[in-house]
Amino acid sequence: MNWNDVRYFIAVTRHGGLTGAARAMKASPSTVARRIETLEVALGTRLFERRPDGYELTEAGQGMVEKAMAIEAAMHEMEDGFRGRDGRVSGTVRVVTVDTLAHHLLIPNLPALQDAYPDLSLGVAVNATSFAEHPQRESDVGLRLCRPEHGNFVIRRIGAIGFGLYASKDYLARHPVRENQLPIAGHRLITWGNPLTFIALPKTLRSWVESGVANLTVDSMPAQMLAMKAGNGLGVLPCILADAEDQLVRVKPDLCRQEEGIWLVVHEAVRDTKRIRVVCDFLEAIVKQGQPALSGQAA
Repeated sequence: MNWNDVRYFIAVTRHGGLTGAARAMKASPSTVARRIETLEVALGTRLFERRPDGYELTEAGQGMVEKAMAIEAAMHEMEDGFRGRDGRVSGTVRVVTVDTLAHHLLIPNLPALQDAYPDLSLGVAVNATSFAEHPQRESDVGLRLCRPEHGNFVIRRIGAIGFGLYASKDYLARHPVRENQLPIAGHRLITWGNPLTFIALPKTLRSWVESGVANLTVDSMPAQMLAMKAGNGLGVLPCILADAEDQLVRVKPDLCRQEEGIWLVVHEAVRDTKRIRVVCDFLEAIVKQGQPALSGQAA
């Protein structure tokens, strides 16, 4: 078995077909197909089902993915250890996170990482689903608000994000909150419809506010924000997002405040690779630096 053929197998697995794999490997699709066929002959088994919409792993192929990824990670680690000692870090790291952390923390800070490591390529996927549901071919590092309960990961809590109860100035002018104790009653509510991303939000809202007279359910953070700014009712938002909006007011901040952990999640197979360590250190640093705003305690 030729290691270069395994590299083509990994590329097809990552990209789901010949075109993406050929682009990644800087080869023609016919070359990729020939490499896969050579590997299958060497192993005596079929690794992919050829379908009109791409290549789908067979059971044997699925069994080979983790082993091939581990070999790839070991090769990268060896390259990192024996490459020139000039501090260069290269390769691609794929980060999966949620929109609030991507838009308000990760992406605004990326120029510092790119300036320090110009040969490092970073892919950012904004995705609501659990990091544990992403195969390693699609993600290396997760910056999540829900701790994965299964999978071969190294998991560390690196900070916290604060949530508060918010409404628009216009809504509060029409429906003032007079209670000085919980639960708050008699208000329209904007509820969160995607527990995979912010699993604590529905529970938190129920603990602060009694069932409203006309609920609105949304399944994205931008929709939540727009609904609140439009005056649809009370809802829970991350402080780092809502505190920057002039149209929104934090309701009873002394009573209505909740913190949830920010989790750094890394696939076990790549944890010791230099480029992964660099990105993890960067993520931990920006979370620490942004902690006052994340927690809703910024001046």
